[in-house]
Amino acid sequence: MHHHPARGTVRPTLAALALLALGACASVPPPTAQLAVSTAALAHANAATGQGQPQPELALARDKLQRANQALADKDHLAAGRLAQQAQVDALVAESRGETAKARRAAQEVQSAGQALTDELARKKP
Repeated sequence: MHHHPARGTVRPTLAALALLALGACASVPPPTAQLAVSTAALAHANAATGQGQPQPELALARDKLQRANQALADKDHLAAGRLAQQAQVDALVAESRGETAKARRAAQEVQSAGQALTDELARKKP
């Protein structure tokens, strides 16, 4: 009979590691602050994009925030926090693109007004 002393310690070690991993998951606090920040970022992005071109990032942010809230309801705090962070990033990208589009439109309006003024002055010259 061959005796393997290491074999007898493997199972208790694996069991201890599994319990430790489960404990680590359970100790993740609910990401309520991150969800609040992500919700605010989404509201800002909605205001920034207005009724202009649809922003795919805005739709992604909404979807991820909804999934984060569902994960929170399911007590999967790790996934909820991760999804809330991703929603925040997507919302910030959408907000940035919305602000860029607004600035572009404003610049075009200024350019058109300048051209109209130039045309008006040209007509009034003797």
